[in-house]
Amino acid sequence: MEIRYGPAGNPPNFFKSEFRKDRLNAPIWCASIGLNHNERQMTYGARMKEEDAIKFGKLAKKHDVTLSVHGPYYVVLTSEKKRVLDNSVIELKKTAHLADLMKAERVVFHPGFGRDVQKVIKYLKIVEKDKPKNVKILPETMGKISQLGSLNEVLTICENTECLPCIDFGHLHARTLGGFMKKDDFRKVLVEIEKRLGKKVLKRLHIHFYPIDFTDKGEKVHRAVMEKNVYPVFEPFGELIKEFKMYPVLISESKDSQDIGALQMKEIMERIL
Repeated sequence: MEIRYGPAGNPPNFFKSEFRKDRLNAPIWCASIGLNHNERQMTYGARMKEEDAIKFGKLAKKHDVTLSVHGPYYVVLTSEKKRVLDNSVIELKKTAHLADLMKAERVVFHPGFGRDVQKVIKYLKIVEKDKPKNVKILPETMGKISQLGSLNEVLTICENTECLPCIDFGHLHARTLGGFMKKDDFRKVLVEIEKRLGKKVLKRLHIHFYPIDFTDKGEKVHRAVMEKNVYPVFEPFGELIKEFKMYPVLISESKDSQDIGALQMKEIMERIL
């Protein structure tokens, strides 16, 4: 088992590289710069051709790059409109199908707005009846206070479905109005996950990490890791990865520098370990 590091999607440096003409080359590019994971972005729809998904997966396997997928933003499992709920189920199933074709085992998604956790659970169970069995759905902790996606809400969803959590520490930092500055702030999250979902889930946690700005309503904008005085910073959490003997998937969503953020996490972990 090993830690996996990767960008969310294709950052500007990808398009400046020799691979820029074809997004299917993303796994090759990741491997060429020292990364071993890629989170394929389907945030504007699961529109990838099946043959391209298969090709993408084969390239990733050839270059030892594991894959995950971020599902469409317009999936809203808290909607009051039946049409939106039904379409959200369809889109999650389509995304899971494409993920399966490329041998990605995790599909991340945003649950929606409001506080109706039971509705999210209800519709996720519908998705789970008809998705590939080896693909897990991952509700993500969210950055705006009005969004469903607190740590407790995400863990409650996972306790009542087959889901795994996606812990977005940038979002949690924004949602708690700057609550992730010290090692103990991160420790509390890991302890809660282990308590409620077990060591096996904690060991292979799926994590988004990057600095972020926020207002009194939560998330405002992602920041780049190269900027000064931006939070949260990774090193305190990295020390806990060693302490808890974890082998997570670490995804960087650093603004226009996802590759730089992922490589920074890798460099820090190599120093800590």
